[in-house]
Amino acid sequence: MNEYPFELRKISLNGKSRQQLVTFLESFHLNFDDDVQEAIGIFISAQNSKTESSQQFGENDLIACGGCSGHVIKCIAIREEFQNTGLLSKIISYFYSRMKKSGIQNILIYTKPEQSEKFINLGFNAIVKTENVALLESESDGISRYVEKIRERLPAEINEFGCIVMNANPFTNGHQYLVDTASRQCRHLLIFPVKEDRSVFPYDVRLQLIKENIRPYENISLLDGSDYIISAASFPTYFLKENSDISRIQAELDLTLFGSRIAAPLRITQRFVGTEPYDLMTAGYNAQMKKILPMYGVQPIIIPRLEIEGKAVSASQIRKMLYENDFSSIEKFVPPATYHFLISDEAIPIIQKIKQKML
Repeated sequence: MNEYPFELRKISLNGKSRQQLVTFLESFHLNFDDDVQEAIGIFISAQNSKTESSQQFGENDLIACGGCSGHVIKCIAIREEFQNTGLLSKIISYFYSRMKKSGIQNILIYTKPEQSEKFINLGFNAIVKTENVALLESESDGISRYVEKIRERLPAEINEFGCIVMNANPFTNGHQYLVDTASRQCRHLLIFPVKEDRSVFPYDVRLQLIKENIRPYENISLLDGSDYIISAASFPTYFLKENSDISRIQAELDLTLFGSRIAAPLRITQRFVGTEPYDLMTAGYNAQMKKILPMYGVQPIIIPRLEIEGKAVSASQIRKMLYENDFSSIEKFVPPATYHFLISDEAIPIIQKIKQKML
């Protein structure tokens, strides 16, 4: 008979239940990520809470927990006394089953490097590891298949490619200038759109605007977004120390993954970015890029940001103009395809969302 019969329960993300989860994670020096969509707790079942081996735990005491957000399993913690009782497998199995039923194909786990072997033993596969973070996926060849799919689309006669990783929230004249400049500095340019739907402009809209605005260029390939371009918005931080430089750690992981698993097999030798006068996080990312990508044979090329009327053009500037209904100014800062979208009925819900967020 199992010495510890367990009961798995959903944990409400509101009120006392949420606080119980936050306090439990804090006891392991872990943080609760605010984007968790579902959480579970594991408790000793009521009828066994008085056994000799578990009498120090009540039936409402958490002994393990886990959470998920989108395609990422996170916020996992298990009391030391129960480390070898199969609870990690129970937590992973629960979310794996739920995610697969919802149509998620590839499930990701970010963890401390020293913990990665536990997830590998449960069938996950290591993608990349840095000093602070390991990233694993449920598919055995997920990133390899992604890269091979891209390679099949590329012109075989070209040996080296340039690239841009672009969020385009929305696509501005600044993006147009970066694309135009980069396309003239390499034989063929690859554009990787950020897939994560954390931006106010949804992924399908951003992808369509990029596509329309790069249509005249014959030496550009717009690729599908993927989970392998890690945005700061989606990067889990629950397992990092409180005073960690989170933006630096996220940049290191993203750039190491890009350099080692994407750029190298696709023969990418240049990555173009614009200068960043406003956002310190993006400026820090660019600094990390100059340090990390050359180790993988990729030269970071920093293009001076386009200025109009003495102002560096940025997507955040356009969102601010949308909030202020300043469409006469917007027309100067975005290409025609973007402007036509912004004045269309399709843009109304997005503009309303911007106004709600900026209130």
